[in-house]
Amino acid sequence: MKNVKRGLIEYIGIEKCPIKNKKNFNQINIEQIVCIPNQKPDMEQINTVSVKGLVTDYEIVNTPIGSSIEGQIMTGYKLLVCGDIKIKVKYIACEPTQTVHTAHFCFPFCNYLVLPSDFNPNIKINPSILIEDIFSDQLDNKCIYNNITILLIADI
Repeated sequence: MKNVKRGLIEYIGIEKCPIKNKKNFNQINIEQIVCIPNQKPDMEQINTVSVKGLVTDYEIVNTPIGSSIEGQIMTGYKLLVCGDIKIKVKYIACEPTQTVHTAHFCFPFCNYLVLPSDFNPNIKINPSILIEDIFSDQLDNKCIYNNITILLIADI
């Protein structure tokens, strides 16, 4: 993992080189607006945004064989991956002492990836989530826009 600094925000959790010789993957974007809880002080500036992906469940799904309207080849099997994206935001409070506070957020997601045509459903699969990119923008003194690009990978 590497830390990336853009402007005044440091992003933690981005993978250096997430994919090499992988055949079973799917890239997705997760966008959301999160708001600092009311019991915490207002935000003056974001310091760091840390993101981690965790697979909570997965299931092999039988699908038709053919091609989709977008041109994707459907092989007869998909892997449905469910997980959590955990976000930790450190920020400077908008108060004279300018103390540093942390807010934690967790967002569930489900997405799929197409498995190869020669896939054997009895073989063990190891799905994983890699964080490719993080972008955050402070909308006001309580809310933050996040766009997280993740890569679902299935090691077969």
